Amino acid sequence: MWIGTAILLICTCARAHADVSVAQLLKFRAAAEPAISPDGSRVAYSSGGRIWLAVRGAQPTLQARGSSPQWSPDGSRIAFLRDGQIRLTHPETPLTAEARPIGAFEWSPDGKRIAFLVPVPPVRKPLDPIVEGVNNLPRNRILAVDVTTGAVTPVTSPEYSALGDSQWFPDGFSWSPDSKRIAFTHRPHARPGSHHQGDLAVIGADGSGLEIVLKRPGYDGFARWAPDGKSLAFISTGRYDWVRISNLHSLDLSTRAVRNLSSAFDESVKKFQWQSDGSRFWFIAQQGAVSQIFTADPGGGGVRAFSRGAHSLSELSVSRDGKALAFLLQDGTQPPEVHISPADRWEPQRLTGESGENTAGWSKLESSIQRWKSFDGMEIEGVLVKPAGYRTGTKYPLLVIPHGGPHGVSTLVYPSGNTRQFAERGWAVFLPNFRGSGGYGERFLRANLHGFGLGDYQDLMSGVDHLVEVGIADPDRLAISGASYGGYMTAWTISQSQRFKAAVVGCAITDVPSFMRTTDVPDRFADYLGTDDRLYARHSPSVYGTNMRTPALIWHGDADERVPLMQSRHIYTQLLKNGVPTELVVYPGEGHGARRADVRRDLLEREWTWISRWVK
Repeated sequence: MWIGTAILLICTCARAHADVSVAQLLKFRAAAEPAISPDGSRVAYSSGGRIWLAVRGAQPTLQARGSSPQWSPDGSRIAFLRDGQIRLTHPETPLTAEARPIGAFEWSPDGKRIAFLVPVPPVRKPLDPIVEGVNNLPRNRILAVDVTTGAVTPVTSPEYSALGDSQWFPDGFSWSPDSKRIAFTHRPHARPGSHHQGDLAVIGADGSGLEIVLKRPGYDGFARWAPDGKSLAFISTGRYDWVRISNLHSLDLSTRAVRNLSSAFDESVKKFQWQSDGSRFWFIAQQGAVSQIFTADPGGGGVRAFSRGAHSLSELSVSRDGKALAFLLQDGTQPPEVHISPADRWEPQRLTGESGENTAGWSKLESSIQRWKSFDGMEIEGVLVKPAGYRTGTKYPLLVIPHGGPHGVSTLVYPSGNTRQFAERGWAVFLPNFRGSGGYGERFLRANLHGFGLGDYQDLMSGVDHLVEVGIADPDRLAISGASYGGYMTAWTISQSQRFKAAVVGCAITDVPSFMRTTDVPDRFADYLGTDDRLYARHSPSVYGTNMRTPALIWHGDADERVPLMQSRHIYTQLLKNGVPTELVVYPGEGHGARRADVRRDLLEREWTWISRWVK
């Protein structure tokens, strides 16, 4: 499911109701994909479809049009993607000409080749019948291109998939230190859910000598070769279970011994990097509504926090000499920008100001982390964005935006999208992290097993009560809008309460029994709700459909395989039957969520029009 996004940070609000149009919201551009040079002196990054180079004390300089910059091992050139193909700088040169867009890629340590991932579509003639699980399985393949000659060598076979869908956990491949082998995740196919069927594998860079080095149930992936070549580090859930955090592990390639290196760290380790001397790992992990940089000891000495502060960090890059870090930093008042810090102490320094011209005239909004007790005494957090021009003692209309997942988490980030749109127009916006959210440890992650719509709903509603009690939210001007699991929470909420004056329900589960039989990842939801389908109905908003009296805008993509379109029709039909104002908007060709720019534009406009119609 896709994830909605968003310790007290206070700023002076310049004025209320800045004229921020939908076009401005969609043009918001920020720095992304920082890649620090091997010597730590420069940072390449992408912004607005271009590659830039930043150094201390100077304005960033344009390098090329493209994205995904990666430095060559000697720091002399940058590889990047343009139109789905790899190109090089200094001089700018096209390197690949694949028929399909390239995904991940990585330089060999000797700088002579670049390995890359390409999709392998199912082999089927246009009018051939589709045989489920036989001729409709997507796969990926690793190839390697010689940087000097442009010659391409197949590395993995199309008979299996190298890597696959990485929505829930990252995946990747890595070169051995001697540039002779590649470690990757060997999967039967690349479909969502295939991460649980992946095995760690090693293969020669010429495509010879495939070896499965770790085969066991559950997710094992994102293998990274140790600098001494003797082991692989990887992340794993430890067993076949969708509702688990992922730990950092190591695999000794000679003995096949596996060690959990973060067992005492009660949060997911996802993307990580070795320090070049092999002395430690670096990674970013969520800590509630904020995130921090951590290090881990390859010898089993545990995990230590490196950064501090109330912010959200992402896209960490470590210099080859291990002395400098580059990353994105943002918070409730600062858009994401490239920062650097020495690796021996936390001293973040901003390098870029990409967002300045995009946010000129926008209000500075006050964001804070709210905490309250739910019905059973469990402490719950959420992010509150106060309206532009906020005045203490004034009650404001409140928009509640439940996140997706349910393992998602709303974080202390720079407000954009519908959060920005509503806050600029005088609304308080509330993003609750109900039980089942990520970022709060495994016990909290699993706290809504067999409990969709039960405890998480109580968490949301008690959070609304908290904001009413402290005098921020007007109890007579409440609205709710969510998509994916956030859409489910929205549909469930209006089936249980009539306190909300308007709702926007996006790609939502509304009838659990039929959903469990039609989603593309039934095993995932069976881990949440069990396998006894006689119990599914109690979690269905449609079962309580006669209670729905909230005007609701419903939207869905007709190509959604995660939550098929029929789920929205269930609730739409029920609202019509109830005589409640409703609209159903179907986006042709759109999958799960709102990925296309035209869909996002339409939704921003429709959401504001619908909610402001019913909440005065």
